[in-house]
Amino acid sequence: MYEFETVFEFSVPRIKFGWNAVNEIGYEARRLNSRRILIVTDKGVMGTGIPDSVKTILDKDGGVEVFIFSDVSPEPSKDDFERCIDFARGADVDLLVAVGGGSSIDVAKTTGILLRWGGNLIDYIAPPTGLGKRIPGPGKPVIAVPTTAGTGSEVSPASIISLPDKKIKEGITSVYQKPILAIVDPILTLSMPPNVTAITGIDALSHAIEAYITRRFDAKTASKPDGRPVYGGGNPVTDIFASTAVRLIGRFLPRAYSNPLDFEARWHMSLGSLLAGIAFTNAGLGLAHAIALAVGGRLHYTHGEVIAAVLPSVLEFNSLSNPRALRRIAELMDEPVGGLSSREASLKAISAVRELIVSLKLPSSLRDLGAREEEVPAIVEDTLKIKRLLEGNPRRVERRDLEEMILRNLNP
Repeated sequence: MYEFETVFEFSVPRIKFGWNAVNEIGYEARRLNSRRILIVTDKGVMGTGIPDSVKTILDKDGGVEVFIFSDVSPEPSKDDFERCIDFARGADVDLLVAVGGGSSIDVAKTTGILLRWGGNLIDYIAPPTGLGKRIPGPGKPVIAVPTTAGTGSEVSPASIISLPDKKIKEGITSVYQKPILAIVDPILTLSMPPNVTAITGIDALSHAIEAYITRRFDAKTASKPDGRPVYGGGNPVTDIFASTAVRLIGRFLPRAYSNPLDFEARWHMSLGSLLAGIAFTNAGLGLAHAIALAVGGRLHYTHGEVIAAVLPSVLEFNSLSNPRALRRIAELMDEPVGGLSSREASLKAISAVRELIVSLKLPSSLRDLGAREEEVPAIVEDTLKIKRLLEGNPRRVERRDLEEMILRNLNP
């Protein structure tokens, strides 16, 4: 007999938030009795001097060795992950400190798992691409120090891996991949140029929106406690985080983009991104992120650019399934909807998102990213493989509907 779920779970790693919070990372490393620490970052972030500052803080009291791996690519491939894993094994580290955007944090999280449990990346990637092996327990500890306001990776159980040979991005997801501590210091985001602010900010907005409209936990099949999915569906707690994030990002992303040194905007964007990350890592995501994984591995644009290109189309596709949530999103983005029908209010929300994307000078369609109509069947096929995200979409995704939606996106 089919039974609906009656229980939702909610989990959050330990978090430190605020100006100069990063200065407490040495204290946190000592609490963990760490002696051999690996900072995982990328060359762009190295250029800001932030990883060297973190190393100085960790070195302050002596008695530790701190190594830096700075070869993470912006959209990390399987090779990036494997190089970091080999480096970390050679250094025999007992703590990983991820300093950067989602790419560096993702690489650090999965490195910690493979250091402790062994195996290959393909073992833990979800089927049908990988073997879908369950991670048995926590890996080497990871402290996440984001320098962007967008990915939510600092509180996420997932890491995203680009597989160039398959022209797709895939994920490894487990509660054991969540960092043991997220240190969110808005001052670290001041180094972000406007385009990075836009790309990561629209990703954060999509996290909040998709978490808010995703299928509810009590619309899913009941699971045993040890089989309950990481992305459990929307619930009253995730709604609070997601809706607050939509409001903060909608108001402060334009300001942070226009003036990188707007301290108030940076503070609220860091908070909004964090809240969005907490929301989606419990509720789940949906079709926009499934398409982004499929397209990102094929067209080699950043994740945020692909999200910008498809998010309004996905909202239009989903609008009939959750019009009440779309009305609320319109309100949160300061759109007047009093007296409007459900359809009219949904269109207001979609229009507000689209106008924000245009104002940030981000792609408005897949055609802007160079996609062609002949690629649609492959994009559809790859999107349908991302079942862990499609299961949370508020509207069932059928092949024909998906083809039509992507074709309309290509030909607005």
